[in-house]
Amino acid sequence: MREILYVQAGNLANYVGTHFWNTQESYFTYSDDTETLLNHDVSFREGETLEGDSTYCPRLISFDRKANFGAFNKTNTIYNDHIENTPLWQGEVDEYKYMPVEPHAYQTHLETDDKSTSLAADSASSIRYWSDFNRVFYIPQTVQMLPNVPDWQNSEGDWALGQELFQRYNEETELMESSVRSFIEECNSFQGLQLMNDASTFGSFSSSFLMAFNDELSRAPCISFPLMGDAVPQNVDLENMIHIKKVINDAVFLRELDSLSLLTIPISNPKIWSQGDWDVNIKTGRDYYHTSSILSAHIESATLPLRLKRNQEDISSFSGLLNIHGSHRFSQLAGVFPVAAGATPQDFRQQSYNFSMSQNSLMAATTYTRRDVTRGFSASTLKSYNSSLSQEALKEPFVSSTHAHAYPLPSSFPDIFRDVEILTNYRQTPHAERNSLLPSTSLFTSLSANSRIAQMFADYANFAQACVNRRKTGILPGLVENSDDIKELVNDLWTLHDGYSEHSGDD
Repeated sequence: MREILYVQAGNLANYVGTHFWNTQESYFTYSDDTETLLNHDVSFREGETLEGDSTYCPRLISFDRKANFGAFNKTNTIYNDHIENTPLWQGEVDEYKYMPVEPHAYQTHLETDDKSTSLAADSASSIRYWSDFNRVFYIPQTVQMLPNVPDWQNSEGDWALGQELFQRYNEETELMESSVRSFIEECNSFQGLQLMNDASTFGSFSSSFLMAFNDELSRAPCISFPLMGDAVPQNVDLENMIHIKKVINDAVFLRELDSLSLLTIPISNPKIWSQGDWDVNIKTGRDYYHTSSILSAHIESATLPLRLKRNQEDISSFSGLLNIHGSHRFSQLAGVFPVAAGATPQDFRQQSYNFSMSQNSLMAATTYTRRDVTRGFSASTLKSYNSSLSQEALKEPFVSSTHAHAYPLPSSFPDIFRDVEILTNYRQTPHAERNSLLPSTSLFTSLSANSRIAQMFADYANFAQACVNRRKTGILPGLVENSDDIKELVNDLWTLHDGYSEHSGDD
């Protein structure tokens, strides 16, 4: 079966993950005459409800603060955990209850089986939580609600807080021995983890999770997508302690992932995305609902080879093609979404945006290995892509391409396209006149190990060195407290830098 266990941790990660799972749900076919192109058993697990009804739900563990789940308990659930207990106390009882969160209108339509209802008519501000646009059913083991952060506490960049949170939560819920183990034991041929998490708020939590997973359950490989914080190392603001903590936290998390993850693809925070030719075909917003849809489209497409029926790839072989040289466990994510019908070879170079860089560097880069995925290309567009690829110095086996069907757009996907024919016209068509197929669009995404990764580690190393020079201490309690800890971090970052540098000895 080559099953994958998915882990999402953090608010942005769950926004991206919700789009990801809505897309997976759209691949299901319910006609005997239609054959699905994906092996759903890779990502979904089959089970039963307490009433004996069969279910097909994501093999997912989702961590987030309780406040970020919104009305999740009231919507999109097919399991009823509530058990009526006879109270032992027979006297008077005063009850204090929180005001329940009302379900989003989109969820109300889904519950009435009106799955064609779209969010196009709703403003972006109407989305309050990632659960508002969720279309998928989850089993109880998936939902891991963590205590809310007090108003007076800032959890961003607090490494010790994340470690303590995981240890306490694991002890109280027996997380690893109950929920996680049950997912693994259901698998016939478990291939590994796919982790996506917010680095600033769930970096140390996720690091602790991976270490516990490796120690207690399995040494299976992991592919990770850390969603980096909004504090960038190029901004050396050593008077702002919150900024320092965020940057060093991200640097430490990347260092930890080097040993915990077989393949790591850092993703820059949407708050610091720059404008340019890449957004010529979309209307970009800065809210999570919109930006997470773009990230999900690229992440879902980049990992599509792991789920295609015709492919026999797993996380190990997939990562191995990006790490042919044996020392490249980090890659970068870039792509074009959507790809215009008349795209030229030059468009693939100019409109491709690097989602792994805190700022799009104009420096020339050497690409060592690259994995491309194209979605829904016409013959002319594919010709332009091949022409663009032929101009690259890289050849097989250091570059490979997967050509797949167009990227589907379920009704939960935001209307971010400038081309009205992609989505708006479909949604304005009366339901009775619509084609049974979902609207879809073309997309190009690419994972690559290249020399720009060296620059990323150099930026973090230089920032950490500035902390040493200014004698900043106590940055990450329990891990980076004194100058020796920071110096060790600096050395580790330069070591990682050297693995991707075109000139190994240069700083």
